Amino acid sequence: MQKSSQFHGLSTGVKLEKQARSILKQIHAMAKADAHEFGLRHEEHSGVEPMLLALSMEFALKAWFVWDHNTLKTKRIHDLLKLFELLGDTSKERLDREFRKNVAPHHPDFLRSDYGIRDVLCQHANAFVEWRYIHEKREHGISFNFTTFVATLEMVLDEFATLYRSELISPQREVPPRT
Repeated sequence: MQKSSQFHGLSTGVKLEKQARSILKQIHAMAKADAHEFGLRHEEHSGVEPMLLALSMEFALKAWFVWDHNTLKTKRIHDLLKLFELLGDTSKERLDREFRKNVAPHHPDFLRSDYGIRDVLCQHANAFVEWRYIHEKREHGISFNFTTFVATLEMVLDEFATLYRSELISPQREVPPRT
């Protein structure tokens, strides 16, 4: 039996990208909205934002994964760096190049001379789990660099969006024949 050449990764990847963008839009809305609209002070919902941003990045990286591997299935892990390392070499190189070109100059890390996307993903690798269980005690604290992470997430999503084109297709009206 011959393997189908149908490209499964495209539709699944686009769905994952749309979900990631939806979460990111919600985070932007939370940041812009007056805290009184939520009935919460910022300190009371601040743990939710890193968790949701990490989930959004997870979806974005999984979109790249299904694209690269032409599969409907994603890996069932939350570790952002491990997900990144599962991408194809071309995708990893592309995302790192775009990060260095468009994110790093605006969000530098003065402690690292060779600052790339892996550094951001490593720093936030387990953010989804850590911020989901923020109530648990840790020997070492947790941190989250919002501005750099959001810029990186937006770059990953924008680069994925260049892989495909969406067009609205409307049914053609049937033209009656001339008599």
